[in-house]
This record gives sequence, C-alpha cells and structure tokens, in this order.
Amino acid sequence: MDRQKIIAGLEFTKAMITFNPSTGEDIDPENLNEADKTTYDACVGAIAMLKEQEPILLENQHKPYGISTNANSPWISRCPRCGKKVEGKQTRFCKYCGQAVKWE
Repeated sequence: MDRQKIIAGLEFTKAMITFNPSTGEDIDPENLNEADKTTYDACVGAIAMLKEQEPILLENQHKPYGISTNANSPWISRCPRCGKKVEGKQTRFCKYCGQAVKWE
C-alpha cells in the first residue's frame, strides 16, 4: 500500500470517528470520549508524519557562490519547511527538521 492510500484511510478513519450516525452531523474532536479522542489524535499525528515524508522539490538549487567552477562542490538549496541549508544532491532529508526533499 502506498503512502497516499494510507493517508486516505487515516482521513476516512478520522471522519468516521467524528461522525454521529444518529444526527448525521460531525462531532467536534474536543467533545469525543477519551478512547475516540486518542484514536483521532493518533490519526492526525500519523497523517502529519506521512506527509512530512513526502518529498518536496527544492527551489533555487545552485552551487555555492564563488566556487561554482569546482566540480566537487556540492549543490545547495534551502529546506522548504525550516529554511535551513540542504547540501548535496544525494541528501534526501533535511538534517534539521526531517522533511523529505527532492532535487530536480
């Protein structure tokens, strides 16, 4: 099962937890019983973690200024989530916040 299907399943679970079948209306998550609130919060957290693992294309990819003629100098960019430097095209995750990144 791929990440998108898992996210869709978790979103469906969240919707079912907050649905009141007797009224057909949604329940505010703050008004759920303890067990349902725990499950709801777990779904929210899991969705956030799965989305964090979705690679985001890095913008403004370039060689460091001043040494761009050096073939061994790594490509650099900024993490789209935390804004810190991401260095090297082999890098797949920001070392500061864990966001998955992709180059070109």
